[in-house]
Formats: sequence, structure tokens, C-alpha cells
Amino acid sequence: MTEDTTSRGQGAPATGDEPAHDPADVDRDHGRRAGTDEGTATHHTDIIGRTDPAATRPGATIVHQDETTKIVAFEFDEGQEMADHAAFHPILVQVLRGHVEFGLPDRTVELNPGEILHLTAKLRHRVRALEPTTLTITMLLPRS
Repeated sequence: MTEDTTSRGQGAPATGDEPAHDPADVDRDHGRRAGTDEGTATHHTDIIGRTDPAATRPGATIVHQDETTKIVAFEFDEGQEMADHAAFHPILVQVLRGHVEFGLPDRTVELNPGEILHLTAKLRHRVRALEPTTLTITMLLPRS
């Protein structure tokens, strides 16, 4: 499930529900609030189990894609592997459930839930599930 929320932003009409200005929100270096009130927040739920592993390879489904990011969820059965490969862009690998052996050119890392692994672009790697596993790959795409 995905829910997009677009913030009202500075130019939108007031609704009367806005809190009063808090001096603590002022950026000391610039004399105004840091950041922006405009933008989009996308909340993704139900990532685990979105797809099923195939008989010989993990299942994959796109969770999110925009101009700077692509997130893919993978479902592995115990023992399933993704052979040596590389991603064109830098990636973040996050295990949501299960446990994988992540092979890198110079070492092997065991990834568990709550851990994140960052790989630079084109770094060769392989993955083997040590138990049923859900993991996400976040591809960090260049801005066009």
C-alpha cells in the first residue's frame, strides 16, 4: 500500500489550523525556518510478502520509483541466490526479515533485519538467503 501526501506549502491559503510561529523554528544562520513546507511524502506499507519467490529465483517487485530513487523489494526462499552481478547506480540494501549472506569482492557480510549496506556504483556482489528473507534495494539515481 502506498500513500502520497503533498504539503500545503507557503503560497496555499491558510486553513486556520496552523500553529502560531515558534521562534525556535528560526534558522540562526539565515533568519528563517530551515527546509521547505512544499514537497511530497510517500508512505509505503506491506512491503513484506508483496510478491512470492519463483521456484529458482527470488521474486521482485517495485515498491517506489521517482526521478531520484527506485526501491525494489525481493522475496527469497531459504537457499535462493542471486549470482554475481552489479548495479549501475549506488544502492542501499536493507533486510526487513530473514538473514542473507552478501558476497562482496573482498569479503562476505551477513545482513540481518535492521542493518543497511551501502554499495558504490558497479560494485560486484552476490546474495544468498540463509532463511526466508525480504530485503529492499534502494537505487540512488542521479538528478537529471
